[in-house]
Amino acid sequence: MNPAVDVATRFEHFVDTRSVRFGVWLTRLTKGQASWRFWHRRVLVLTTRGRRTGRTRTVLVQYFPDGDDFVVVAANSGMRSPPGWYFNLQVDPRARVEAWGRTYWTEAEEMSPEEAAAFWPRVLEIAPDYERYPRRAGRPIPLVRLRITTAST
Repeated sequence: MNPAVDVATRFEHFVDTRSVRFGVWLTRLTKGQASWRFWHRRVLVLTTRGRRTGRTRTVLVQYFPDGDDFVVVAANSGMRSPPGWYFNLQVDPRARVEAWGRTYWTEAEEMSPEEAAAFWPRVLEIAPDYERYPRRAGRPIPLVRLRITTAST
């Protein structure tokens, strides 16, 4: 990897991981409006069960709507490994999602390589900056579909 790109990737990942609590707080407070109004991004609060500890883990993730489903990208800022939430969902695909002031229980399913390749242009249409992640990571970037199983208020 190019040393400058490696530094940029690590810095982006550092900022992302250090701002999770604030991002979750702001998203809950504004019911997702802050990210939409300022950055035109749809974000959700994703809560998974830690694969090693069994504790709940909460992160903020950009999502891409597909019908009633939420599609999330396991880019991890272009790091060489997918994010922890991705591995958590592989062990336990059940997750809680908070989006636009509503809470949903979901079941995660990784898209097949063909399905992900067909959906990727939709990701880039909404978030063209994601184009750099596969190149940075040197790995296929998994796309995960979160299907709603139960909705609550």
